[in-house]
Amino acid sequence: MHKVEAVSVTVNGQAGYDIRVHDWEASVQDYIDTLNRFILDNRCYRSRRPELGACLGCDLCCRERIPVTVIDAFNLPDGSPEQAIVKSLHVYVEGQVVDITMRLDESGGCIYLDRTKGICKIYGQRPLVCQTFICCPATPKAKLLREEIVNTGEDELVRRWFKTGREQGHPIIHEALSPHPDKADYPKTAFAGVQSYKKVILKDICSAGLRRKFEKERGN
Repeated sequence: MHKVEAVSVTVNGQAGYDIRVHDWEASVQDYIDTLNRFILDNRCYRSRRPELGACLGCDLCCRERIPVTVIDAFNLPDGSPEQAIVKSLHVYVEGQVVDITMRLDESGGCIYLDRTKGICKIYGQRPLVCQTFICCPATPKAKLLREEIVNTGEDELVRRWFKTGREQGHPIIHEALSPHPDKADYPKTAFAGVQSYKKVILKDICSAGLRRKFEKERGN
């Protein structure tokens, strides 16, 4: 049995999925691999293009906000988070909130989207949020797990952005509204100092409340 399992369930009358964590020592890579297998092998209801019944041929999610984790920034073709921020990412600061996402092109699509084929040019290096997204229904705890992983990884990228900004004397900001970010809002996370999702363990990321939700269901 895999440490993390994705299972087919019915959500609001449609074919969707749930996540079961059998071992909290599982890595984020275990979680990613599980969802990748599920997305490829299961014909869930695709809410955005239900007529397709599969992701191939649809690029709608490539035209939305795509948050990026610090490990994603290492995996991009640019080679480092610092270079990725310059070449591939978009830093938006509103008040104290810093949001780092994939840069979009003039058509509103991700810069790595092949608009002719409707597929990702860096498919094997695409961000975690891309690898774990499917526009089918999911249970609340499955959504929360994904959200906590993505947010924690993005927060670590922001923390690195602050550090680079201090070293260079001027953090890169592409767009802002009344910016006054505070590095104290972005403490060190389990993503610090690692460049592989195999090195990030779920138990070190997920809140106690979320873990209780999973354990409670497993005990029923």
